[in-house]
Amino acid sequence: MTNPITRRDLLASAAALTAAPMIVKASTLGRQGATPPSSRLTLGVIGVGIQAKGHLNAFVHNGDVKVLAVCDVDTTRRLNAKKIVEDWYSETDKTYKGCDAYIDFRELLARKDIDAVLVGTPDHWHAAISTEAVKHGKDVYCEKPLTLTIA
Repeated sequence: MTNPITRRDLLASAAALTAAPMIVKASTLGRQGATPPSSRLTLGVIGVGIQAKGHLNAFVHNGDVKVLAVCDVDTTRRLNAKKIVEDWYSETDKTYKGCDAYIDFRELLARKDIDAVLVGTPDHWHAAISTEAVKHGKDVYCEKPLTLTIA
């Protein structure tokens, strides 16, 4: 024997389905030209010299990317990159909590919430940092991934 659906059950289900779009923001569903948060690539930038600073500016203006952290041993470059990120997101994202800045790239790579890294360090650091990033499960963008040996 099956249980018949009562009118009360039908109305409750219909009300829940009708209210759902009012509860979930359209941007969460990817509507209205917005990228849903679950589809955004979270990024860390390691080394923010001249070339990487240009990439950083491009990434912060891209709605599909969220820059969460920057890293550089040079204090001026590190703090300048942090400011670029925070200035942009503070204007465009009311929920933004700030950009973390690191001196040691290993601290940035240890973060579980970062999907990918941009390696913008001097050439002799490319291979070591890129390899370590891959070991941490990160996707890597690195121009001219040079090193001293094939190994």
